[in-house]
Amino acid sequence: MKKLLVVMLMLSMASVANAGIWLSVNGEVDPPDTEITLNPSDHAIIDIYGDDAEQGTYYLGVVAGDLGSLDISSAVILYGGTNTGIVWEDNPDAAGHFGIENPVITVLLTDLREPGDTNPLLPLTGKLVDLIDFHCDGGEVPNDVTLILGFEDGSIMDTQVIHNTPEPMTMALLGLGGLFLRRRK
Repeated sequence: MKKLLVVMLMLSMASVANAGIWLSVNGEVDPPDTEITLNPSDHAIIDIYGDDAEQGTYYLGVVAGDLGSLDISSAVILYGGTNTGIVWEDNPDAAGHFGIENPVITVLLTDLREPGDTNPLLPLTGKLVDLIDFHCDGGEVPNDVTLILGFEDGSIMDTQVIHNTPEPMTMALLGLGGLFLRRRK
């Protein structure tokens, strides 16, 4: 699994250089991976931004699903297209392209036109989606959760790693166990 994550991150680095759509975590636009750390039961707000990106259907998913979950109940689409929406669905085809088994969020950002409409399409610029809630489900072992934003064909527009820290009591118990093991020797 770690090798898959490394390969996906390396591939995404090339596409992020000229990416037109990206993630924001807790108000930081495209934050560095090392600065996002959550404790179990903490929440982070995920936003989606665009920079003259093409319209279409985007997918947002969590690679390590047992450590975090996404909630769209409070999410708001700020993009002004005529056919927009957020759908939480179990889409095995889209999830499978990203190497994840979890349901993904479908973010539909298109502006459907009537035949003969010559008005220009609205570009995906600025904050497109606001207030997607990420809940860190945590765990007793420190681990990372990777959020992926991309197309159904598996092309990745952006990834964001959120570091999960174990709860303090678990760390204390692990430390005490280590002391007892050392004392036995």
